[in-house]
Amino acid sequence: MVISTTMRKVLSIIAGIMLATVLLSITTSQCKDDIWEYDEFGAAVCHRFPHQKTVHLLFTADSAFEGGAYAMDVMSERGVKGSFFFTGNFMRDSLRNGAIIRRAIADGHYVGPHGDRHILLAEWNKERTTLASPDSALTDMEHAYELLARYGICRDSATILIPSFEWYNSGHVNAFRNAGLFTINMTPGIETYRDYTTPDLDYYTPSEFMWNQLLSREQSHGLDGAIILIHLGTDSTRTDKFYNYLPAILDTLTARGYRMERF
Repeated sequence: MVISTTMRKVLSIIAGIMLATVLLSITTSQCKDDIWEYDEFGAAVCHRFPHQKTVHLLFTADSAFEGGAYAMDVMSERGVKGSFFFTGNFMRDSLRNGAIIRRAIADGHYVGPHGDRHILLAEWNKERTTLASPDSALTDMEHAYELLARYGICRDSATILIPSFEWYNSGHVNAFRNAGLFTINMTPGIETYRDYTTPDLDYYTPSEFMWNQLLSREQSHGLDGAIILIHLGTDSTRTDKFYNYLPAILDTLTARGYRMERF
């Protein structure tokens, strides 16, 4: 049978539509099959995808952020995307921080809120006794969204947040959820967040210890879906900056089969 030119075009279009439908189905299936794990307060602390080992690099900033440009250079060289969460305090200082915020956006990283005034929402105790009411916490977070909007980030496209100090209770998480926001936090058992400690503290943690602990954790439990927090700004009395290990972290985890994903 001879197929006309017009019929060939029609068949080609149909084939293209069918292929696109299959690809969309695969993508949608992967999105539905991804796995979130939550802490006892309802915040997501792990995010895994099927058929690939994934790690999420998370960076928060309030006042100090001296390592921001360095980290972005390192990630740019390796084609890696991370997730940055800024407080209103950080964003209001546009003269000092505006350029680095715009770069994070331009480089394709996720940029979201870390609260406005960097207030502590709950006591540093096991019960996490409420210090700021859920309504107050939500109001503070909404003010941070207002500042993000100045950089072209609308609330609906950046619904993932991390509370100030990475500390909260279920009341806060529920208030955020009811407002259409999704709370995440670092994966328990990974010690990189201790990079904020200073030499005068009894619990000061050297960078080499955190690096070795990360490797040990990967070898013993794996890091698939892990959310790894690194501070890109610390007190000036801490000269041992853990973010200098970022190239080693990226190269080592990549060599071990992990893919770095932003939120």
